[in-house]
Amino acid sequence: MITKKSLLIILLIISFSKTTIGQSVANTNTLKQRMQWWEDARLGMFIHWGVFSELGGEWNGVDYGKEMGTASAEWIYLMSEIDTNDYKQAAQRFNPKNYSPEEWVKSAKDAGMKYIVLTTKHHDGFALFNTKASDWNILQASPYKKDLIKQYIDECHKQGIRVGLYYSHEKDWYHHVRLRNDTSPIKESYKKLVKTQIEELLTNYGQIDLIWFDMGISAHKEFNQMCYDLVRKLQPNCIISSRIGNGLGDYKNLGDRELVNPGMNEYVESIMTMRLNWGFDKNDKNWKSSSEVISMISKSACRGSNFLLNLGPQPDGKFTPEETIRLKHIGEWMTLNGDAIYETKGSPFKGEYKWGSLTSKKQHAFLHLFDMKEDHISVNGIISKVKKAYLLHNNQPIEFKQNLTDKKISLDISTITNSHATNIIALDLEGELKVDINEGPTWIPEPIKHLTRKEIVGIATNVSNFGFTISNKEDEIIFKLNENIEYRIVKNKEILSVQGFHVSNGEKYRVVYTPFDTPVIEIISKEN
Repeated sequence: MITKKSLLIILLIISFSKTTIGQSVANTNTLKQRMQWWEDARLGMFIHWGVFSELGGEWNGVDYGKEMGTASAEWIYLMSEIDTNDYKQAAQRFNPKNYSPEEWVKSAKDAGMKYIVLTTKHHDGFALFNTKASDWNILQASPYKKDLIKQYIDECHKQGIRVGLYYSHEKDWYHHVRLRNDTSPIKESYKKLVKTQIEELLTNYGQIDLIWFDMGISAHKEFNQMCYDLVRKLQPNCIISSRIGNGLGDYKNLGDRELVNPGMNEYVESIMTMRLNWGFDKNDKNWKSSSEVISMISKSACRGSNFLLNLGPQPDGKFTPEETIRLKHIGEWMTLNGDAIYETKGSPFKGEYKWGSLTSKKQHAFLHLFDMKEDHISVNGIISKVKKAYLLHNNQPIEFKQNLTDKKISLDISTITNSHATNIIALDLEGELKVDINEGPTWIPEPIKHLTRKEIVGIATNVSNFGFTISNKEDEIIFKLNENIEYRIVKNKEILSVQGFHVSNGEKYRVVYTPFDTPVIEIISKEN
């Protein structure tokens, strides 16, 4: 007799079917075939690059980067209200002589990434490709005079990595409207430009594997549908991101710099920055450590999600040294642990263990150790018989005991050192992974989502050795000093970091802070 509980276990063994918004049952098979390489890949590289890189988040001595609580460095054309002619002058300085798509693609492959998504046109409307739709492009409006996107795509094809193109269809502050949000009907002239450019991108460069639209809104449903239909017509196998709008995408994009929560069962992608900004920023020193990034790759795989890691190259075309060293560390880790990431299924359980979570494929389960505070860990809910347990990166045997009746595995991890970022224990199983969903973990960790910084400009009062108060007409905030404050001054319209300065009563300051219950100062600048 098959009970409801047994049936649930059987269904979990067979498959964990994935769904996405806007896909009918009739084309599910087509969707599955289209998404197979993407789901197997698990790890990709995002690249934000363009005229905005030339400014580095800074204009006329003011920092418009995300570290200041504003939008992000690549939004500077909007946020700084820079004159269009001045922005065109920035384009005339954008001459990436050190751009080497061969090095870019090799760096991505060496880091274990299976696909790359590069900005072809961001919100400033500047095209990094040869387009007949507008002269606001790399060949006609910059001294570089060559098609950056063609070089990138050709190199991806040559080195055998999947090609992704980012294209900002909704926002275009040069050709469309220079507003943060706009729900008014889209002009026919802009529809024509977008149609032309999508056709160019999908017909002039060979196979495109993914197109990453952005910021689509429901009010522009007909426009979003036009973009979707163009892709389906010109490159039927090209994957489309959900940010096209109106539920038209093949998979779900999470919010910026946010990891998926446990228990989701759909095609989903987490997008993450190495620091705060997406585009190159001269002043953003908020780098995530290599270990932190690697833990996010691991957690994303356990939660059945792809992980798209962003880089913001310098205006000359080189990755920053900080980006390069993190890619190296990721590559070293993926070389040893990639079996637990690529072509895996995420955990079948709705929650996670306090020590971590798991992925699986074929006759293997992989235990990802996010927390190694204890000498022993327990794994509940696995009913497959375990033949062998060992550290994935060096084959070190791990002692374990399995109680098949209680569906519990105990493992001794006391001999594992913490010198290796996110250790993974491989379990060799008799057959594919079988679980009892009702016996598995139910703990839900805190969501990984970056807090947006805030800023206040005002007069300092109550200054002491421990802190001060900043107040203006609208607000008053009490701050405590900490050891990690970045002190800045502006000299000749250039932002400079200094060792520190004395805060004086009655003087004006700009304070950027993280809005915890007790606000934490991140940056303090002297105001003129």
